[in-house]
Amino acid sequence: HRSVHLRDPDGMSDGEAENGEAANAHDLFAWLSREVRELVSHVPRIHSPSPIGFLREHVASNRPAVITGAFDDWPAMERWSLDYLADAMGDAKISVNVTPDGRGDALLSTDGWTVSGLGDDEMRPVEVFVQPEERLMTLREFATTLQTPTADTDAHAHASRRSAVPYVSRQCGSLLEEFPSLVDDCADEIPFASEALGKPPDAVNLWIGDERSQTTFHRDHYENVYCVVRGKKVFHLLPPCDGRVLGFRRAPAARFEQQREDGEDGENRFVLALERPRREVAWSSATPASLRALARTNPRDAVIPIVVVVEAGEALYLPAMWYHHVEQRRDGGGEPAVAVNYWYDMSFDDRYAYARFAQEAHARFGGESHRMRR
Repeated sequence: HRSVHLRDPDGMSDGEAENGEAANAHDLFAWLSREVRELVSHVPRIHSPSPIGFLREHVASNRPAVITGAFDDWPAMERWSLDYLADAMGDAKISVNVTPDGRGDALLSTDGWTVSGLGDDEMRPVEVFVQPEERLMTLREFATTLQTPTADTDAHAHASRRSAVPYVSRQCGSLLEEFPSLVDDCADEIPFASEALGKPPDAVNLWIGDERSQTTFHRDHYENVYCVVRGKKVFHLLPPCDGRVLGFRRAPAARFEQQREDGEDGENRFVLALERPRREVAWSSATPASLRALARTNPRDAVIPIVVVVEAGEALYLPAMWYHHVEQRRDGGGEPAVAVNYWYDMSFDDRYAYARFAQEAHARFGGESHRMRR
């Protein structure tokens, strides 16, 4: 990657020669995307970084990295099968997020759905921002649900009639709050990251799920060190300046609820329960597939996510405010993906201000593709 720009006699740097001068750019937002991609064109793999090296090469430069050797000494690497986790947790109740399609926190068309919570004079929304249903169960019950084969449904059946997809994905400190008996198998911080950032993590979270669950494009205001213990995680990454392509839309917040229909033979069916009081959320409508399709139709402004596969025993450093979409895969023995992530509060400095400015400027003025749609 480029670390220094050398000026040529005409006043243009070597990087500007590749991307052109900003003053001559037909679309400044597309120019900015290309400029950033030249600086962060791939995600390197590094081994056991020193705190100062991690801070200088990745945190300060806002550059992701896959890290090896960061937690080889965790007992979890040998122990954490579903059976072990269930035995270790015993009868303790944990929070499990449940959806009919594996997508928690996502925009969803209400077509064909039962929508509850509407006011007397309130119009039915065309789209909602839907969150998962949260259920309390033991880890053994979660394991049984996860391992139960999904029943074959009619190919034409509505999504509301699908079987429940469980995912351990509660955030804001779930490892320490809900899984204290597992902490000795891993760690309550990542030492090189804590030393580099000058603070302990704000939250440590546990994730357990299979290939049915995914996380839609979003960003966090945390420096994230994401450690994969079992299976693998597939991250689709976009730098902060590329949020303009994610198709953000505002929609009322709702939550999945699974209910049993009337009658002895009534089946379970998911409905959409609107939040009260009403709350609107701006969320991304794009997927990795839709971005690839958009790049084919508009190659002059092709924004394709960087795909990073994080294997068991590896950690991803994901800088604050990078957009990410996450999928997961079981391991070769059929064990689900298991991961622990560490959120360190970001520094709200000029980087935060620049990202906010770029997002707001595109929303107000747009680029070439924005003008073409008007």
